[in-house]
Amino acid sequence: MSAILYDGKNILADSTLATPTDNINHFLIMLNAILEPLFEKAKNDKVKIKGMGAGVPAVLNKEGEKITKCRNVPILDGAELVKILSERYNLPVKMDNDTKCFVRAEALKGAGKKFKNIFGIILGTGIGGGWWINNGIYPGAHRGAGEPGSMIINLAESIDLEEAYHKLTQNNPAKLAQEAYRGDILAEKTFLELGRFLGIAFANIVNIIDPETIIIGGGLVESSNLFLKEAQKIMREHIFTPEAQKIKIEKGKLGAHAGAIGAALLIT
Repeated sequence: MSAILYDGKNILADSTLATPTDNINHFLIMLNAILEPLFEKAKNDKVKIKGMGAGVPAVLNKEGEKITKCRNVPILDGAELVKILSERYNLPVKMDNDTKCFVRAEALKGAGKKFKNIFGIILGTGIGGGWWINNGIYPGAHRGAGEPGSMIINLAESIDLEEAYHKLTQNNPAKLAQEAYRGDILAEKTFLELGRFLGIAFANIVNIIDPETIIIGGGLVESSNLFLKEAQKIMREHIFTPEAQKIKIEKGKLGAHAGAIGAALLIT
């Protein structure tokens, strides 16, 4: 969990703690623990907090106030987080999917500033995505648009992209990357396989919505030289429109705080 005090341009303070996954009460206790130093900083600097933006790795209800499904942190399923936070801190609260927050931040403040049509993907604990078009995130009819992790890439076994990602990296992409950098041939081949899967997914995205650029973020981006070249190669092989084959996959510029910035931008 990452929290920042943000003034629209600069991060004034930040705080980070591990995410509890045992129960919702423990989660809320730890959430309060990362927020307390930010409130203290605002008080000492005589800064007025306008509101709170929350980015969660989850599917939200249509109103964006309740978590309906959180694949990697299931204790949050059904949590009315907007209500909980607004009542606890007496502030306006807005919530969005964490990857949508990443895309919003990169579109407005980062690698996507010169583009109007952007698809963003996070490769980290899982795989999430979001589509920035017409100066905003496209939510879809049921607030479920932009989820590349659920794209089926193995029809015979009904395996989606995120399942393949977890199987290939054995739920520990950082360790696998270390092995690849040490010259482990199997680890290197695994990342090439991941690149092929990602390339197919990127091509499908381009063929459907034709974005100007694809921006990637998340912890695995630090090891992108292991798979990105392969992903770009496979992507271009499967893109239908010749002009669209020129599209580039770019790395986000805002780093680890991109999601938190995008959540804050819900308010600012």
